[in-house]
Amino acid sequence: MYHDEIDRKILEILDRNGRTTFTDIAKSIQKTEGTVRNRIKRLQQTGIINGFRVVTFPENLGYDIQAIITFQLEPSYDNYIQIEDLPKKAEKNNSRLISLYRANDENLFMLEVLSRNLQDLNNFILQLKDFQGVSEVSKLLKKERIYEYVS
Repeated sequence: MYHDEIDRKILEILDRNGRTTFTDIAKSIQKTEGTVRNRIKRLQQTGIINGFRVVTFPENLGYDIQAIITFQLEPSYDNYIQIEDLPKKAEKNNSRLISLYRANDENLFMLEVLSRNLQDLNNFILQLKDFQGVSEVSKLLKKERIYEYVS
């Protein structure tokens, strides 16, 4: 949680455009550049700001297929340790693992994957199905971006 109204204003500005300069933020909130610099440094140190990143759209990087894959995984240490191999498996199939979540219950997982084409995605899914304890694999293809929040 941020500490006061000044922090909130700084975070709102950075949320809209993470490349906003300290000078521009200072002008916008009517504070000195030093105040803004110190506030942002403190927000980073306390974990409120976790970093700055470049946002790209997958299709601009040659990933024509975006998918959500869900699967069940029987709970065991040996089964869970396999999850560490997912990024490498994706890479071997011209795909990129964007995120992995545990969903509704302990056994349900959800992957977000980018692939160069449908064949690469299907090859990755075949390798996922070969993991010990994996069942009920399904995929949802993202077809059209209607809205995407980009901070």
